[in-house]
Amino acid sequence: MTEGATASDSPFIKGRNARVYGKTRESCPYPEGSEDRTAWLQAWDEAGTDDQGGNTAEIDKGTVDTV
Repeated sequence: MTEGATASDSPFIKGRNARVYGKTRESCPYPEGSEDRTAWLQAWDEAGTDDQGGNTAEIDKGTVDTV
């Protein structure tokens, strides 16, 4: 991350937010082959896992063991 940048400036967070707010995958603003594009697309894909019935086992939902 560049000096003065915040976590919300990261391509990963921007990709997640894009999915949450209804942007298309094709709207990724980063150039083909860049690390930023890879991060943005990964986050965009992961943000859609829950609403598409995907594997959510990796997400910590704060479950409590039953006795």
